[in-house]
Amino acid sequence: MRPIVTPIGQACWPLLVKLDVIGKLVTLSEREAGELRDVAAADAGRSTTRRDLSLLLERGLRTKTTVALSRAEARDLAELLTRGGFGSNLALLREALLSALEDSQQ
Repeated sequence: MRPIVTPIGQACWPLLVKLDVIGKLVTLSEREAGELRDVAAADAGRSTTRRDLSLLLERGLRTKTTVALSRAEARDLAELLTRGGFGSNLALLREALLSALEDSQQ
């Protein structure tokens, strides 16, 4: 990951959100986490797991601490990513989520 150069010429690192997905650490950019939070929040009225997921992503964005996802939240996040419209980085996230879910069942 490369630093972002601010308008006054200072370099800074993009903010990251870390997810603990059943013992596997997954890192998202602030933009990716915000995008996923918004999609999960849009479904919050239909699913308590989606509501919880949106709140966890919000906490990760706000506190910059590692957020642990339950198996149900990891499954829902993987399902959200199948909807499409996300970048290739999030396709890699989906693969990591599915791998963590498979590993946890063995």
